[in-house]
Amino acid sequence: MSIGRRDFFRLGLVGAGGALALSRLGRPARAEGAACPRFLFVVEGNGYEPALVLSDSARAAVDETLESPVGDARWWYRRYRHDRPLVLDAPDLATAPALGALAEHGLADQATVLLGLSSRIIGGGHSGYHGALTSTRTVRGRAAGQSIDALLATLDDVRRDTPFDAFRVGIGTGRPVDFGTCAYGPGRAAPLILQADAAYELAYGAFAGGDAGAAFERRDRMLRFAARDLEAAERRFDGDPSERAKLGTHGESIGALLEAQDRLREMSVEAPPAPEAGLSPIPRLGSLLDLAVSTLIDGLTSVAVVGSGTGGAFGLTYSSISSTGRHDMQHQSARDPAMRQAVWDVTTAEVSELARAVKRLDDAGILGETVVVYVGDNGEQHHSTASEFPVLLIGGGDLGLRGGRTVVYPGVASEGNRQLSNLWNTLGYLAGATLDDFGGEEGDLRRAFGPLGELMG
Repeated sequence: MSIGRRDFFRLGLVGAGGALALSRLGRPARAEGAACPRFLFVVEGNGYEPALVLSDSARAAVDETLESPVGDARWWYRRYRHDRPLVLDAPDLATAPALGALAEHGLADQATVLLGLSSRIIGGGHSGYHGALTSTRTVRGRAAGQSIDALLATLDDVRRDTPFDAFRVGIGTGRPVDFGTCAYGPGRAAPLILQADAAYELAYGAFAGGDAGAAFERRDRMLRFAARDLEAAERRFDGDPSERAKLGTHGESIGALLEAQDRLREMSVEAPPAPEAGLSPIPRLGSLLDLAVSTLIDGLTSVAVVGSGTGGAFGLTYSSISSTGRHDMQHQSARDPAMRQAVWDVTTAEVSELARAVKRLDDAGILGETVVVYVGDNGEQHHSTASEFPVLLIGGGDLGLRGGRTVVYPGVASEGNRQLSNLWNTLGYLAGATLDDFGGEEGDLRRAFGPLGELMG
């Protein structure tokens, strides 16, 4: 099923209009022949638990700093006692409960685990919505800031001449599009496409035959008709100047979409197989990860986001793991060991799909230029306080990102605590931009400006 006309234009006008209005950051010129930065964000709804990414050696090091060992705790953000980051070479990352697939695909030495990062500004709860990627608080569904994917997509060294500023997809609970995960700016949500066939048509319709190719041509006709219609409306319009300005903005947005269409026609790309229909959530997530990775490899974009039950979809049922929806699974896990294991199985399955897809970036020779970020949308647990966001990073070595380690930052009560916004600043630096104050809404909650120096070579 394709996205309907109303959803298509909402997606297109918000997307292109948002992208047109964003300012570009100042940056030093990137030397000829330097690495071309790419970014893949994978966001798990309901958060994921720190214990799942804690390797044996990291556990031993953390235990030495606590009053009592981690043991079988699922989270321990209140128990940190150190005031400086613990930087641990961790060749045994794959001993962490959810990270075995890293070793299976030869990625462990290019991966880093971060523990201790907070982001209390987002509020926690069932979902942080846009907050995890914006370091701001979403109130009544309204994004309060720009998400890091949208910012990176404005950088010349990242965007280059790719047709799409970013490719955003996900799995959810029935809606065709999710507007609760990414944002171009305050009040300007960026869409995640939740229908695999529609996402494929958008990315590869220009290169594929059959239904995808026909959808591309329909979209082209719709856009050209809309452009002519708006041009005629502007000529006839004699009303309020602010309303005329809105027409102009819509026209620029449609023009940007047509420019992307024309750029796609100029490219020579072999379309990958279309995603299989009727998949359950975990395999469907895997197919969307493959699709996102393909867009990075084929030069269709340099920024991709894949969501899993993010935004308002925290009740998604991962049917290959449990018939209980994720929301209820989380609640029952406090007293039911089987539900706790099911929660862990979701994260482990997602990391397995992610590692398999990321291996394709490695095989294509561009993982060193690509930073893969796996993060939860609300912190360390379902009803979180956003006091700890475990993060898995893969790749980025050619950009200066150090791999094969675990970094444990001081807890949220310490002045040495660092936040997700510092990680997003770090990505800006890896992309060649001087980014020190991402997430300007943190206010008094901000611990420090600038990047995480422990991650940079």
